[in-house]
Amino acid sequence: MIIGSYVLGSNKIDIKKRFKNLGAKKVSELIDKTGVRFIYESKKEENSLTLAIKAAKKLKLKINEDIDCVIFISQSHISSIPPSGAILHSKLNLKKHCAIFDLVQGCSSFPYALTMAINMINSKTFKNCLILSSEVYTKFIDKDNRSCSSIFSDAASAIFINSNNLPKILSTVFYTDGKGQDKLFKSKDNKIIMKGAEVFTFTIKEVPIAVNELLNKAKLDINEIGHFFFHQASNIVLENLKKKINIPNNKFFKDFSKIGNTVSSTIPISLINCDQKKILKQKKPIMILGFGVGYSLSGGIFYFD
Repeated sequence: MIIGSYVLGSNKIDIKKRFKNLGAKKVSELIDKTGVRFIYESKKEENSLTLAIKAAKKLKLKINEDIDCVIFISQSHISSIPPSGAILHSKLNLKKHCAIFDLVQGCSSFPYALTMAINMINSKTFKNCLILSSEVYTKFIDKDNRSCSSIFSDAASAIFINSNNLPKILSTVFYTDGKGQDKLFKSKDNKIIMKGAEVFTFTIKEVPIAVNELLNKAKLDINEIGHFFFHQASNIVLENLKKKINIPNNKFFKDFSKIGNTVSSTIPISLINCDQKKILKQKKPIMILGFGVGYSLSGGIFYFD
């Protein structure tokens, strides 16, 4: 069972209206390509911390008593000194005996965080881990940058893990190619630049290799995987991956048309929505894969008991 929650930026944007100047035909083609009809932008007063706090409080846990480790995922930090985690610690009124650290790996972050949380609980280093993911990419995107402003969305997610709902790790994969550092980055004027074609090429080449590696390590056949949760990048990326890896439609989770690409929150939001539909109760292992900035890629096969 997934104990999680998420929130979206306050302003809902209709892609058809945003790009109506392109004409109905071109807008329709754009939406078919990205798969995104609506995105959410944060208000001026909202930031990665305010959204993360909302997501955490939505869990309705005794956060200040229960949590002894927080992994805060964000590339939209409002501060590096002090670290955003320290500010988050104060705002959530967490106890002092609580580890908290920032993870800045973008769309690849959640599998990193999930693996670390599971291993830290198994080693009895911590009892209760909270994984918070929060991004406000739209604050760093020019509206004229169609490749970014038509897909990225602001959101935060919270996943709570302890020994009572601890997934089993069957295999993991972590991959970095620093030569891709200039394919998705912030410019000197603090704007996000994405070279979509290059990122797409990396993804289509490396993700199928990672899938095979995960299956081989776990000694599983692809048909034994109950569901596949990939980073919800865009429709064209996911459909090409599904076809190349030969994943059946009913096992390939897609859930972004109404909320957009929420960066580091796409996988946790997918897991939360999937759990609400009782899909994870099928008692089969699931595969999780994140990929993007860096270049980077991370994933694993997990079993949710």
